[in-house]
Amino acid sequence: MDQANKNRTQPTDTLNLGQTMAEAMQRNQLTERYAKLKKTVLADADIQHFLADHQSQLNKDVIERDFANLYEFYSQKKLATQGGDPVHRGYDPVLALIDQRITVLYQPSKATLQAQKMKEQANLVATIHMPNLVKRAELDDFSMDDTDRIKAYTAVIDFISAYLADPKQFHKGVYIHGPYGVGKTHLMGALANELALEQVPVTLVHFPSLAVDMRSSIGDKSVNIQDKITAIKAVPILVLDDLGAESLTPWIRDDILGVILEFRMQNDLPVFFTSNFSMEQLEKEHLPNTKDGYEPMKAERIMQRIRYLSTEVGMYGENKRL
Repeated sequence: MDQANKNRTQPTDTLNLGQTMAEAMQRNQLTERYAKLKKTVLADADIQHFLADHQSQLNKDVIERDFANLYEFYSQKKLATQGGDPVHRGYDPVLALIDQRITVLYQPSKATLQAQKMKEQANLVATIHMPNLVKRAELDDFSMDDTDRIKAYTAVIDFISAYLADPKQFHKGVYIHGPYGVGKTHLMGALANELALEQVPVTLVHFPSLAVDMRSSIGDKSVNIQDKITAIKAVPILVLDDLGAESLTPWIRDDILGVILEFRMQNDLPVFFTSNFSMEQLEKEHLPNTKDGYEPMKAERIMQRIRYLSTEVGMYGENKRL
């Protein structure tokens, strides 16, 4: 090797010094970044409140030891509130001091609790052959733009108040009659959803569809008609929708409708009805007429039960479906 190349050779101690300086600078940078991160995390309002609440149990060593958990709380909270992708989606981080260690726990978020509540509420509203709109119906959405609608709404509100105040006492339901499209079914759906908020189960049944279902089950050994009737007649709150629109037979009138109403009358269980017929029309024009002829006495027997179980309210006005 010539003299020029020898002069270009870097001494080993110089190389080591350069590497040491580079590592030191890297450590300093990491230390500075850590210090900046630590300052940001400890400045968080929720963390500040936690540290203040437990100041008698915490010191700098504990905070330093458990800083990773404080950072987890800070970062997961930030992701959750800013629409990110937290580790536990639907759950909010909560700080806790357990055995002198700062720990992160996770509890359901407000949105998760609301979703759970809505699911529980939906489970309390049973629908049989009913349109999906009843599950979305709310009392706040019910239009009160005429006297009849106000009366119907008031009757429902009065029932809810009285029932919740004393659920063991018998309270009459409401028999709402009027033309198609005025909002009778919507009001019944809103009633059911309002009661479900108070943990009261409600079953809504589209009676004409139930009648068809019952008739088609005759002779089907896999279907127990009595079980179907029992499942309906014993629920806490029952809504029979569109009564009078069914194709009436003596069996449907006496052995299905009559049995349900008799059980509920004997056990003081409320029933709500919607119909295109007034009570008088239902008694005179619909219930007596079957293929067996005109049977006013049997119609009167059904109407005695309906009148015992409900108060009549007419609802006539603008067709809200148009």
